[in-house]
Amino acid sequence: MTQLQIPTVAPVQAHQIHDAINFAMRVRREVFPMMDHTRLPVDFEQFREHYLDSDDAIFLVAMVGDVDIVGSIGILPYDGRIEAVQGRYVAQSAAEIVKCYVDPAYRRFGIGSMLVNELENVVKDMHYTTLYLHTHRFLPGAVDFWKRQGYTIITEQDDDWQTVHMDKLVRK
Repeated sequence: MTQLQIPTVAPVQAHQIHDAINFAMRVRREVFPMMDHTRLPVDFEQFREHYLDSDDAIFLVAMVGDVDIVGSIGILPYDGRIEAVQGRYVAQSAAEIVKCYVDPAYRRFGIGSMLVNELENVVKDMHYTTLYLHTHRFLPGAVDFWKRQGYTIITEQDDDWQTVHMDKLVRK
């Protein structure tokens, strides 16, 4: 990447919804080929309701120029669905980081860190006290990336997905 190609990170606008979903689903297919990709995740099926019309959620994209999305990250209110962290968070106190993806051609340029930093800045103005995420040991560098961002491992599952649960307190 040259100086002219430094990405900008901003919330998805209504006219970008289709492109943001296409980007995230393309990278998701590459990262998780074992998943069923015939149906969109619920948050993408109802993107506007989940991310644009909610004060509790946001979806950010990293863009090179005005049209090329090269990264994404979102937060949703954590819904308590994961048994491995059951009871850890007071109701509505945690946000879950979702769909943090960087285009393979743009990895190792700091775009993931840019996305996380901007997301954390946005979350400061929300009611959350904790950011929660889960990742997987089979994803090269994923756990180390999140550790470098200041996230701590809270538990690991010895499951087929090698799931690692992590969180970080929100700094106001």
